[in-house]
Amino acid sequence: MVAVAIGLLFLLGAGLFAVSLDAQYRYVFHAKHQSAASWIEALALDVGMAIFSLLALGLARAGKPARTERVLILACAGAGGVMNFAAANDASPKSVLAYVMPPVFLAVVADRVVSVARRHVLGEDERSPWLAAAAVVLYALRLVLAPPSTTAGLRRWLLLKTPLPANRAPAVAPAPQPNAISGSRGPIGPRPGSKTARFLALVAERHGALDGFPPERVSRTCAELAPEVGLDPGAARTALRRAVLAAQDGRRGK
Repeated sequence: MVAVAIGLLFLLGAGLFAVSLDAQYRYVFHAKHQSAASWIEALALDVGMAIFSLLALGLARAGKPARTERVLILACAGAGGVMNFAAANDASPKSVLAYVMPPVFLAVVADRVVSVARRHVLGEDERSPWLAAAAVVLYALRLVLAPPSTTAGLRRWLLLKTPLPANRAPAVAPAPQPNAISGSRGPIGPRPGSKTARFLALVAERHGALDGFPPERVSRTCAELAPEVGLDPGAARTALRRAVLAAQDGRRGK
């Protein structure tokens, strides 16, 4: 069934490309008045979407993430929708819908086929780039409704994500050597300012305190957040599982 869906995606893509190509050609030709150049530029977004769709499907069938390719599919669809909108009659909602629908609908179908193909291979879900687009829309609405608090929050987030060398955590004194008599050890945990420490802080920022974090979500969370701090997903899983278990043990001991 998944293979049939992929085949139907190719048929749908060919049909919708043919539908939207004329509108994109008219938009480019109106700006450049050069037939050959207008055809090439009108084809660029559709061919780019096809290339990114093939790359995403290939990665999905290999069980690998394809977030960048899926975002680029949406970018091509958005640019194609803008070009089609320019060729439509903006005074008629029916005309706008008829012109804008093909690239946007194709991007939605391609994204879902890629997601299902990857789940079919791995039995796991993958975070859709549409969720990121929804977050952008929500924050844009929040900026309109509450500009001061939204701007202040975005400023704090940006400063935390881009620390300057002078603002980094100071070097920590080396941990004491194990006591040969008692066998006691120094503190165990990630070094402040390390990738592991930044990863655990990011998990706490996105999902709350670790003592309430579900252990069964460790693998998926690491796959999503570890690349943001440049940490290997395997090392991230080990560190997060250890931190979650330690936090939950400490909570039960109180």
